[in-house]
Amino acid sequence: MGRPRVYEQPRVTTAVRLSPELRDLLHRAAEAEGRSVNQLVVQALSDYLHRGTRPTRRRA
Repeated sequence: MGRPRVYEQPRVTTAVRLSPELRDLLHRAAEAEGRSVNQLVVQALSDYLHRGTRPTRRRA
């Protein structure tokens, strides 16, 4: 038996590489907010992508 469905839309799993320090900060922030790491990352990424302006990176 799998986890209960939390979202209406289908989801995919995506791996990212984080430094151990950033991973620890992420886990502590999620715990402090009483949320899962996934919920925190999804919300942060969504907020970032939906802001109207983002800095562009120049290619060297």
